[in-house]
Amino acid sequence: MKTVLIINSQAASSQIGGSAGSFILQRMGISVIHLPTLLLGRHPGWGDPGQVNISADDLATLFMAVREQGLLGQIDGVLTGYFRSVRQITAACAIIDQIREQNSELLVAVDPVMGDEPKGRYISEAVAQAIGRELVPRADHITPNRWEMELLSDRTLFDDASVISAAAGLAPEWVFLSDSPSETSWAHMAVHQKEQWKIECPKLSAAPKGTGDVLAALLLGQRLLGLSPRNAFEAAINSVQDILSEALRLQAKELPLVQAQERVITPRSSLTARPPEIQARQSKWVAGISGCKNGWLAVLLDVTGQNAPILQPLLSFWDVLNVSEQPEKIAVDIPIGFPDFASKGGRACDRAVRKLLGSRKSSVLSSPCRAALIKTKYEEANHVNVTSASNAPKLSREMFGLFTKIREIDTRITPKLQERVFETHPELAFAVIRNQKPCNHPKTTKDGIEERITELRSVGFRNEFLGQDLPSNVKAVREDVLNACACAWVAQRALLGAAQPHPQKAEKDRRGLQMVILA
Repeated sequence: MKTVLIINSQAASSQIGGSAGSFILQRMGISVIHLPTLLLGRHPGWGDPGQVNISADDLATLFMAVREQGLLGQIDGVLTGYFRSVRQITAACAIIDQIREQNSELLVAVDPVMGDEPKGRYISEAVAQAIGRELVPRADHITPNRWEMELLSDRTLFDDASVISAAAGLAPEWVFLSDSPSETSWAHMAVHQKEQWKIECPKLSAAPKGTGDVLAALLLGQRLLGLSPRNAFEAAINSVQDILSEALRLQAKELPLVQAQERVITPRSSLTARPPEIQARQSKWVAGISGCKNGWLAVLLDVTGQNAPILQPLLSFWDVLNVSEQPEKIAVDIPIGFPDFASKGGRACDRAVRKLLGSRKSSVLSSPCRAALIKTKYEEANHVNVTSASNAPKLSREMFGLFTKIREIDTRITPKLQERVFETHPELAFAVIRNQKPCNHPKTTKDGIEERITELRSVGFRNEFLGQDLPSNVKAVREDVLNACACAWVAQRALLGAAQPHPQKAEKDRRGLQMVILA
């Protein structure tokens, strides 16, 4: 008999999370050990769920009892689901590592529960980052929905080819994707480096919650029982389709797992997995721009993965609107939007980002009042800034040095255009890549450059691109390339809807421009 360790939420009266997964696996003849990450009386969609939190220490204590019982060597598979804290994920990773020491053939399935459409993310950014950085690389297969897949891969899924490209950038051997791009059906894909399969199902009316938990359990169970990944994919999808059909027949508000349990073993549906049809698709570009001595440096990214990144020098910032790639989102590391009165620490967005950057906070300069921008001499600009309000601060010379580039953007930017062109900060981008941890070294030092190159490699930039010869006409330095790459990564996040605003509620200046920094 096979045994699976489930690390997931547990609900007393709803067929969701580990409760649903446990029933499915046990009905398949697989023994289950369940370590709950959260206790619920019912699904939150019904009202107050009666939530009882489980700490990481509680999770570790439960596991130690299982270990002391001598059961680690009997565990054949691990299935993870919902986590409410980074420490829980750390504990889960340690649990997986300990079991793998006992069983090198352990099959680990990660259901990266992070969010869905249209609600978006329903866990914290830190937990989502930890799932992608720590848990997903330990998995033999993952079972994301479309929204989660886009977040994990930092790519937009347009079609079958974009799914395959996105899966290729993730660590697990297999990706089983639910809700893949399809206008006419409910589509699923199974993606491996050497083979890909797709199943299209008839679209049903709104299904009860817990379908993803059931699918994840079925896939792991079928693989443990000896089916190939393709056959496990077919069997799992057919069983889910039968359960949903039974829910529709009964007009059930919860998944009718008991009523449809025979379909877990012998599904009636006969949907067949077929190779996806790969069709040519249109590229979708974004741009990240950093100012350099004699102009600007743009990094253009094709989020569909069809084309390699492009390093493009620009003599004028607005030349980016004329490049053939026509980027849909453009992130720049120059302030956009200015208050009438200068204040200590700059705009609210400057202060919000500075709080997140620890030892790198000095990289966020305090923005001036709008009236100071027209001045071409430092003494005059500083006087306007200082006299704009009581207790208004002096203008830093470093900020004044950016005035020419600020004016270049400010003369043309509009609230409408700001939907496409927006402000970011490279050091904030690196902190997000590093799971909310600022870089350790200043960006101008050798260690700082190497540190940032390492982080950019982790999100898909190749060494040869990061180390290529620098354009001479704009007098760029290596730091400009790294900043532009970080900005491009944020532009990609913005296109995917993953970029976060700082502050959450943006202020507007007298021209209606949002004073916000995205990352």
